Amino acid sequence: MFHRILIVVCVGVWSALLQPRGAVAADPPPADDRPTFWVIPHTHWEGAVFKTREEYLEMGLPNILKALRLLADQPTYHFVLDQVAYVRPFLERYPDQEPLFRKYIAEGRLQITGGLDVMPDVNVPGGESFVRQLQYGKGYYREKLGIDVTSGWLIDTFGHHAQMPQIMKLAGIHSYWTQRGVSHREHPSEFLWEGIDGTKLMTIYMPATYALLYGSPNDPAKFRDFLKGRFAALDNNSPGRDRVGLAGVDVGEPEGQLAPMVEAFNKMADQPFKARMAIPAEFEKVVAARTDLSVFKGELNPIFQGTYSSRIELKSWIRRMEERLLTAEKLAAIDRTLGGEADLSALWRAWEPVLFNETHDLASGVMTDHVYDDVVGGFRFADRLAAEQIDKGWDALAARIDTRGEGTPVVVFNPLSWSRSDVTEVDLGFSAGGVGAIELVDDQGASRPLQIVRSTSYPDGGLCTARVAFTAADVPALGYRTYHIRTATGSTAPTPAAPSPSTLENRFYRITLDPRTGAVASLRMKEGDWEVLSGPGNVVAKHQDKGDFWELYKGLNGGSNIAMTTKQAVPARGDAKFSDEYKDAPGTLVSGPVYSEFRVAHPFDSGRYAATLRLYADLPRIDCSTTLVNGEKYVRYQLLFPTTIAAGKRFDEIPFGAIERPKGIEFPAQNWVDQGDEKHGLAVLNAGLPGHVVTDGTVMVSVLRSHNVGAYGFGGGYEPGMSSEEGYQIGKERTARYALLPHAGDWREAGVPRAGLEFNHPLLCRVVGSHEGGLPKTWGFVEVSAPNVVVSSLKPARGGGIALRIYETAGRPAPATTIKVHANVAAASEADLLENVQGRSPIADGAVRVDLVPFQIKTIVLQAKSLEVH
Repeated sequence: MFHRILIVVCVGVWSALLQPRGAVAADPPPADDRPTFWVIPHTHWEGAVFKTREEYLEMGLPNILKALRLLADQPTYHFVLDQVAYVRPFLERYPDQEPLFRKYIAEGRLQITGGLDVMPDVNVPGGESFVRQLQYGKGYYREKLGIDVTSGWLIDTFGHHAQMPQIMKLAGIHSYWTQRGVSHREHPSEFLWEGIDGTKLMTIYMPATYALLYGSPNDPAKFRDFLKGRFAALDNNSPGRDRVGLAGVDVGEPEGQLAPMVEAFNKMADQPFKARMAIPAEFEKVVAARTDLSVFKGELNPIFQGTYSSRIELKSWIRRMEERLLTAEKLAAIDRTLGGEADLSALWRAWEPVLFNETHDLASGVMTDHVYDDVVGGFRFADRLAAEQIDKGWDALAARIDTRGEGTPVVVFNPLSWSRSDVTEVDLGFSAGGVGAIELVDDQGASRPLQIVRSTSYPDGGLCTARVAFTAADVPALGYRTYHIRTATGSTAPTPAAPSPSTLENRFYRITLDPRTGAVASLRMKEGDWEVLSGPGNVVAKHQDKGDFWELYKGLNGGSNIAMTTKQAVPARGDAKFSDEYKDAPGTLVSGPVYSEFRVAHPFDSGRYAATLRLYADLPRIDCSTTLVNGEKYVRYQLLFPTTIAAGKRFDEIPFGAIERPKGIEFPAQNWVDQGDEKHGLAVLNAGLPGHVVTDGTVMVSVLRSHNVGAYGFGGGYEPGMSSEEGYQIGKERTARYALLPHAGDWREAGVPRAGLEFNHPLLCRVVGSHEGGLPKTWGFVEVSAPNVVVSSLKPARGGGIALRIYETAGRPAPATTIKVHANVAAASEADLLENVQGRSPIADGAVRVDLVPFQIKTIVLQAKSLEVH
């Protein structure tokens, strides 16, 4: 481009010099004020879906080589690349090409967009996972190529939640390119997207997909007609004169004819617009200059609702690994404050397989079977690495605690940012027989209830091993409490299972159930004497679903870009099959001082059904699990909870926030969904079950689907003979974990956001050695003054110190919120999501004070000299 401009300038100078003396120079040609059609070549790398990661690299890396050749051979050619998981292997395998990357980026003809490891799903993974995508992706490009990625590029992601504008802006991303999730077909292609905190982000929606200009003819006349037809296809969407079209497909080869055909088109007379090869940043400047952009508020969801429960076990893996990795980071941050060395590279090695598996297709579960096996292998590898980092951080912390006292020390760690009580379990071993009974003693010497879950015995009847459960009370925020387990007189043994009565009760609830089917006939909340259920609850409905991995009830329309609004009625008896229509022997009940647990199992149509319901003595949460063995193709399973609040409102948690959603439509939720009014509500917490519908007061949770790829056209790596039959889940045992939290008041007053986090971030409990230590028996690392503000992340910061991220959970202002870290804080600074410091924050009495608007996210980087112990 630079050379062409220079030639034009030189020709102009020589023409002037050759003019006869006294001649009048010709008038300059009139300015070309026609609209511009911005043509952006790219390739959409899939990461993995029909082929594995390595197989797609073999298929896709030659496309980068070809794009670089076109950039070298065609001065007007431009190209876009995005995902680190694609670019990094290329630069590692072709290091000689790095100077060309730098050259074409400097010339403005090659742009790196996205700034992420992959193109992820953003609805199923949590908010911190997406932040790690940004940190990993933008960090790599900053260090490797010296560039800051500023264009958001989620062109194929299946829906987008309403916190994305704030997240992107806080990471230095100034635009958002996508093709899915708008509310109607004539939605403006360029608009400002306003998130739930008020942040606005320039958004570029591609109504005719990211392949609009791919497959163009290599003939000037035919290309002219092709380009004009594509320009006209945007008539109903383009609010400005200029329009944009992308030219690329899934793992598609760059097209060499595109730039020459654009040049030929521009030489044709009387065309209604001009075409220009470009990169996204060029069109973004045009959009940014407009003053009449419309504002869209809310979310770009839902898209492909079947993905919320296809290969459901992958959703559970994502939730589990997020909890594990965030816990490892928290322990590493505390260890750094204690003077330890944080191994950031080890943490990133554990994160990257998880980030890769959050690719939109993989998180959605739409892959072939051999790719599925590869994905599960990646999760297991990451799990092992996370376990190593948790062990390292735990050992460093435990070694500093004064654990002396009678008996075996047991330390309970709370990974969340408020003091909490919850039930935890730990495994014990006894080196010799003769131990008939044990007791639990807290750090004040008081005896606490303990329940043996299971045990083995020596020949003399004494305990050999035991798994024990107890309620750890008031464990400090991001801190721990020490207990001791010691021998006692008498006998301690597991409570034997007995035939279940029809009623379970604690100080919070009275539950009436059918001991043979497992259905809950009544759930009565004692506070206010409120009946939660209007009919049998905790029942599974199985009904026909002739869709595929992507779509409910129908085959895939791959071009779907409009948010789906089809409503689902509550399954009707006769049309669907219900778990409480089948029965076997009565269930059993194990009762103890810590919890009572009901268990039942019986046939369910052609498969099997089993359920547990656990009622705690001291907690208002009711923990449940349902295990299904499916025996049929093209069916789906949903848990049903018909509430007595038919006219209430439905709120779902989304990453870093919550949003009210319409009734009857399946949406993806994070940790919880709440159906309630100002007086009462039922929150359903989940551990990796994103799909939820609320119809006529009934909360429905999608727990399993039986499908395959279906009638997908060959291409993008999908080839004849590829199998996805394991997606039918025939004979597979799948367990859904969830919890019920009936409550007074609305979800905010009931603290539902905290309850969802507690269910997904269990207390960490381990036996430790008895020794002296500089830390007391009970201690917390942080205190946050506002109950509606939580710490979502605590980790070693990239530039030293620790990074702490908070957000407001309830949609209410949180002025003058104080965050006190129990360390000698030398400096505190607000930072962006990448931990780039943006300005010092004042410290008063060891605390940082911040003001938050509803659903605002803030990151604080702290430099601490040494631990402060009280």
